[in-house]
Amino acid sequence: MDAADRIAILVPGAHAAVSIFDPAEAWAAEGYALVRYRFPGLDGRPVHPPLDISEAAREIADFVAAHGSEKIRLLGYSTGGAIALDAAALIGGDALRVALMSAAVEKAGGVATGFRGALDVAGAALRVRSVDVHAVWLEYYKTLLFGREDRENPKAKQFIDERLDEIVMPDEGKPRAHTDDLRRWRLPALPDLPAEHCHLFVGLADPVFSLAQTRGMAQNLGGVAITGYPGHGHLLFLTEPRVFEDVLDFFEDRPFRSNAGRAVGAGNSD
Repeated sequence: MDAADRIAILVPGAHAAVSIFDPAEAWAAEGYALVRYRFPGLDGRPVHPPLDISEAAREIADFVAAHGSEKIRLLGYSTGGAIALDAAALIGGDALRVALMSAAVEKAGGVATGFRGALDVAGAALRVRSVDVHAVWLEYYKTLLFGREDRENPKAKQFIDERLDEIVMPDEGKPRAHTDDLRRWRLPALPDLPAEHCHLFVGLADPVFSLAQTRGMAQNLGGVAITGYPGHGHLLFLTEPRVFEDVLDFFEDRPFRSNAGRAVGAGNSD
């Protein structure tokens, strides 16, 4: 880290191990040191105490203060987006950049998101004709990968077969430990973060947080730009790894090279 030009702090989401950020290891070639935040019950951490978003943000801000660089980059996936925004409010500075991937919205999207999720899980249970948690989760995983309209995409089964040992199951208390605090989370005030220093990256078939919800959050953040990836769901890090190229290009303030996404929100998006 002492030799790095930039520090990128990578924050995963519910049921996501830090390995979701493995594609970002390529950033080391451009002078990045990578720091990964671990969620309760994953990557060697106990499941208790549960995630506290403000405490996680404070831990990250304290880390930056102790090991800081002039250029701090925050990448938050899903619930990790809430942590990244709270951390950004504490860190501040003109050199800060914040990227949010499949980002959670205020109060976890409220009743609308909860209702959609319940229907999706119930549909998965009907399709597998089982209430076994693992069987239902693997079926629901298809929806997370490619959305409701394309969950039977042959690639969905391929991804599941290839990653079966890596898929984090919603058991052993992880669902509550990872998401309870998100239901109370509100956007922080970010007076020192210009809209052009924050960018949202979303799958346009995301079944968890809708594009309308994401656009609403982008507006509340001052008109933050959104890049959307057609045909991809909530697990954008897996189905479209080129998103990591776009995140790096955003961090480096240069045009996006992948041509995988398109602008779908306020502000400018290459």
